[in-house]
Amino acid sequence: MMAGKLVVALALSLGLVSGQALAQYDGGVPAVAAPAAPNLFARPLTLRGTLGEAKIEMHLQLKPDPTEGIQGTYVVAGQSGKILLAGESENTDVIMEESVNGKDVSGEWAGTLVGDTFRGTWSTTDDAVTKPFVLVVQQPAQTAHAGK
Repeated sequence: MMAGKLVVALALSLGLVSGQALAQYDGGVPAVAAPAAPNLFARPLTLRGTLGEAKIEMHLQLKPDPTEGIQGTYVVAGQSGKILLAGESENTDVIMEESVNGKDVSGEWAGTLVGDTFRGTWSTTDDAVTKPFVLVVQQPAQTAHAGK
């Protein structure tokens, strides 16, 4: 995971673009494992739910080069700052690292995205604090398809 942290930290320091469009999970699951599971993130996803007791909204999408994994952001309800995310998926498993400042890894996400539910465990980089999370993929807004 250390090499992954370096790569993620570098990617985060270069800046990430969050998913702007609301999208719907199409239910597809790749038959063969790949560095990034294209069918899980064929469209940008917006997820809402809880991280421990906090309510959050997360946006995830494939990186511009899908073989490099996924990227996104999340916000905690009542807070204005976006937290950056970068990671990878294989089949339904998703592993991501987060950065509050865009340079250093501040937490890790490990979970599964099955159907419209992404659940697992968030932890600090030293595993001193862990929290469960449960997020649900949001249906696309009717206006998301307008003009397209």
